[in-house]
Amino acid sequence: MSNTYGGWNPQDPNRDPRRAPAPQVPQQQNPQPQQAQPPQAQPPQPQPFDPYGPRDPYGRPANPYGRPDYQPLQRPEQQDPQPGEWGSYQGGQRAPQPQQPAPPQRYQEPPAQPGLPQYPAVSGTERRPDVDERPTIGNAWRWGWSAFGASWGVWVLMSLLVGLAQVAVLLAFSPSTMDALMNSTDPAAVDAALAAGRTLEARGLAAAGTAVGFLLQALLYAGALAATRTRKVRIRDFFVLRGFGGLVGFAVVAGALGFAGTAVPTVGVLVQVVVTLVLVPVPFLLLDGVGFGKALARGVGLVLSHLGTVFGVLGILAGLGIASIATCGIGLVVVVPAMLLVGAYLVQRWTGETVQG
Repeated sequence: MSNTYGGWNPQDPNRDPRRAPAPQVPQQQNPQPQQAQPPQAQPPQPQPFDPYGPRDPYGRPANPYGRPDYQPLQRPEQQDPQPGEWGSYQGGQRAPQPQQPAPPQRYQEPPAQPGLPQYPAVSGTERRPDVDERPTIGNAWRWGWSAFGASWGVWVLMSLLVGLAQVAVLLAFSPSTMDALMNSTDPAAVDAALAAGRTLEARGLAAAGTAVGFLLQALLYAGALAATRTRKVRIRDFFVLRGFGGLVGFAVVAGALGFAGTAVPTVGVLVQVVVTLVLVPVPFLLLDGVGFGKALARGVGLVLSHLGTVFGVLGILAGLGIASIATCGIGLVVVVPAMLLVGAYLVQRWTGETVQG
């Protein structure tokens, strides 16, 4: 912008090049010396109004054609990090200034507003107890498979160990069965072994083996009951046998039912099936600390009040057992734990206990 005012400062409104300078009047000399007055603070003089707004260091208006209060928009990289100070210029351009890295920004929680409820953060590992769902077969089946999948390796291992131990006990307490297997190619030896197994002593020994087999099965019952509290079980959970005296008493009952089933082929088997059905919840109640007599009475009452659910679960168990024949019985290592978990879920919910979902 060219200077058309002859070098005078346009910020001075009292100076006009066409106006002649006013003559200076000589001041009169005071012959008497005046006493020195202490300097007084002068009030700040107001700056003359500039209609063109702020100016740059060279005296040029920043915006001669717009509003005086207009500020041009600058990009972040064009802003002066130190306003009011001009750096060195190289070739008409300002030398680049080193850029400081921006500090990392962290997320901050918004301040709590009064009157609104505050909820704790939900953890991924925290699970809600299953207290709202009805204890139906579908819910029990869904929970049983979920709990089995949470610790499937432990369940398969314990099922294999318990199953092999039960087979060993069965063969040890039934010598006639062992003889029949060892002489399976000799029909006469097989007939002799079966005849020896029909004696009273052999049946009593087999009943004792049934009782010992139940005590081994109680390890899986304990694991299923522990899963209702923690959902994911460990090896040591299978060996926490509360109410062991009651478990021994129930083992005696199981052995007596086995003896009745072999002694009276038709009626004994029917009695064994019915009594076993109504006593299904008893092992879970015994492991939960309920006394032997109270567990028997309470177990019968639970079954009679939920007959439809009990028959439905037994039907599923029978179907899965038949299907496991195609796998030569190997599928039982999955079927047995799953059904025990279903039974533990139902017994806990029927008795008003919570189950970890």
